[in-house]
Amino acid sequence: MKKRLMFLISLVIVSLVTFSSATYAWFSKQYNPQVDNLSFNIATQEHMMISKTGAPGTFKDNISFAELVGDNNITLKPLKGNVGENSIALSDNLGVVGETGNYIKFTLYFSGSNDMDIYLAGSISGTVVDVIKVENSIFTDEQIIKFVDSMRIGFIAYSTRETPTSSGLEISYDPIYTNVYATKEKTDASYESGLKPYDTFNSIGYTERDEDVILLSTHANKVSKLDVYIWLEDEDVNCNESIFNSKLQINLRFLAVKNEGDGN
Repeated sequence: MKKRLMFLISLVIVSLVTFSSATYAWFSKQYNPQVDNLSFNIATQEHMMISKTGAPGTFKDNISFAELVGDNNITLKPLKGNVGENSIALSDNLGVVGETGNYIKFTLYFSGSNDMDIYLAGSISGTVVDVIKVENSIFTDEQIIKFVDSMRIGFIAYSTRETPTSSGLEISYDPIYTNVYATKEKTDASYESGLKPYDTFNSIGYTERDEDVILLSTHANKVSKLDVYIWLEDEDVNCNESIFNSKLQINLRFLAVKNEGDGN
């Protein structure tokens, strides 16, 4: 089982100390000890940063939703999710929907100070999707929350490949696995067809249990890529609820946990 530690604060100062010395006789001069070749190796708090492009100079602690999708309101409409081992395709009754369809897609890039595993954490209160009060709404929170149960948040993790070229390193990414979040556990009975088309998870954070889901594994000082899809699953039985003019807040906080490797 892997040993993992939450962010640890460490400060390491390594000084290379040499003392000048000489063998001297009665009248020889004694040299004063001195510190030479002083160097520092400083490790700040274990840290994970995020970017929407992966370009140098763009990494920071947080990204606003507007930076990723713009300032316009987004209207989600029911779509069918076709989830593969390393792919997600969304379609309506007419076929595959392009990236300008009624769903949300964006890419996040992560880079950390150590090998780390990324988990979905949700809000401080432990929720991923919250209902925002709408004045004079004709729906109750309970009705909206039931509809929210048909929402899916899909994650595609990529491996990073670095290829040496004459001008430096060329970085490319290959999709390796997919995870899909739903607010509640999904069974065959959760779908119109009576057959669960893909697996979902509904546990968040890191609890050292089997149900913990690693969205992405990163390597120290390397850039890693994660695609995010957000849609309403048309095949979900709760998507038949008649809900409109309702607002939601999606809390995409991530927890980075230091990966200590295999151990007893």
